[in-house]
Amino acid sequence: MSQTDLQIKILSPDRIFFRGTAKSLGLPGELGYMTLLPGHASMVASLDAGILAMDIDGQTGQRLFLSGGFVDVSEGGVTVLADVIEKSSEINVDRAKKALARADERLSTKSPGTLTEALDVPRALRAKKRAQLRLELAGATKQLH
Repeated sequence: MSQTDLQIKILSPDRIFFRGTAKSLGLPGELGYMTLLPGHASMVASLDAGILAMDIDGQTGQRLFLSGGFVDVSEGGVTVLADVIEKSSEINVDRAKKALARADERLSTKSPGTLTEALDVPRALRAKKRAQLRLELAGATKQLH
C-alpha cells in the first residue's frame, strides 16, 4: 500500500460503491470505530452499523451509512464489503422514521421473562440503531442515540 494514500474499494451485494484513493477511512468496527491510514497493518475485521467517513485530499469526503459487513486491509489496499451502504441522498427518511417507531414500540411493549422478549430485544435494538444512524446522516435528527 502507498505511504501517502489508501487504495479503497467499497462493495455491496448490488454495486461497486467506490473505487479510488483517500487519505484515511473511518469505519464502525464491531468493537468500536477505527481509522485506517496509509501503511496500516494487514487485518480483517467485522463491521457494525455506523457511519463510514473518507478523508480525501485533507478534507472530509463522503459520509455514508453502513449497516455492517467486513473490511480487509492488505498491502494491495482496503476492501470494504458492506451489507448495505447508502449516501445521505439515498436514505428514505419516512421509512427510517417508521422503522425507528416500530423498534421503539417493540422495546416498550415487551413482556418481561418471555422467550419472545429474549429474541426480539437485540433485534429491535439493532433496528433502532440503524434507523437512528440513517436519520442522523440524512439530517433528520441531531442525535445519534
